[in-house]
Amino acid sequence: MYYDPCFETLTIKERKQVEELQSLVKGETICEEGFARVLESKTESGKLVAVNVKDFYLFRRSDAAMMQYAHNNGILAPRVLGCWDVGLQRTVMEPHNTVMVTDRVPGQSLDKIWHSLDDLQKKNIEVQLRQQIQKMRELNQPYIGRIGNEMTRDVFDCTGFKRDMGPFASEKSFDAWSLKKIKCPISRVFWEACLPSMRENKEPPRFVLTHGNLVADNIMVQDGQITGIVGWSWSAFLPEYMEYAMATAVHRKRMQDWWLPVLKRVLEPAGYFRCKYVSAACVRTLK
Repeated sequence: MYYDPCFETLTIKERKQVEELQSLVKGETICEEGFARVLESKTESGKLVAVNVKDFYLFRRSDAAMMQYAHNNGILAPRVLGCWDVGLQRTVMEPHNTVMVTDRVPGQSLDKIWHSLDDLQKKNIEVQLRQQIQKMRELNQPYIGRIGNEMTRDVFDCTGFKRDMGPFASEKSFDAWSLKKIKCPISRVFWEACLPSMRENKEPPRFVLTHGNLVADNIMVQDGQITGIVGWSWSAFLPEYMEYAMATAVHRKRMQDWWLPVLKRVLEPAGYFRCKYVSAACVRTLK
C-alpha cells in the first residue's frame, strides 16, 4: 500500500499506519550513495525493515511498484511496506525526500563476501541467480515501460539525473527514440541501417522483466543462499537483450572486474552489435 502525506484523505487506521512508517526514518545507515541512503530500522513490533530515503526529484513511485510486482510474482525482491513523501513545510509546498519502507533482507551484499566463498559456493550462487533471471524472463508485458504501461527511467542515461522514457508499444519505436541520442551524424546513419536486422520482431511483442542493475552490491546472501535482490530503480519491461547490454555497456564502470565475468555466464548473451549500439546511445556526461 502506498501513501501520500495528505492525512485528510486517510482513514484513522491508515493514519496510524502512516505515522508508524514515518517514525521509522531513523536507524543505522546500511549504505549511502549520492542523494540516496538506506537505513535499518524496527517497527513497534520489533520487525526489522529497510528504509530507503531518496531525494524527491530522483525517486519514482514506480520503483516501489516494480519491486512489489517482482515480489508478488516469486522473485526474491523485498516486500514494499509503504512509500510516501516527507519534509513538507507550510511555507514550502514540495517534499524534500521520498521514503520507501521494505522488508529488511537478511544477510550481506555479495560484494562483501564473494572472496570468502569457495569455488563450490560461488558456483551455487551462479545457479541461484540464473534461476532468478529465468523467472524474470517468464514475466512479460506487450510494451516497453513499467507496470501499468507507465514511463520508466531512461536506461541510456548514466548522468544520475531523473530522466524518463516511454512507454513504447514496439521495439521499433524504442529504437527510433534511442537513435536520436547518437549525436554523430555518420554513426547515426550507420546504426539506422543496422537496427532493422537487429530487432527480434516477435508477434505479439514480448518485453521481459529486467532488473537493470545486477551489480554484486544488489544481491544479498546468507549461508550460501541468495536471500534477496535489491536496487530496482533501473527495472522495467524491456527487450530480452537489455539485461546483458546494461551490465556490459550501461553499468560497465560500476561492475567489479571480478563480477562481470560471472554475470556474463549467468545472463543470456546479447548480440555484439546490440551491445555496441546500447553503448553508443548512452549519455554519460551532461551536454
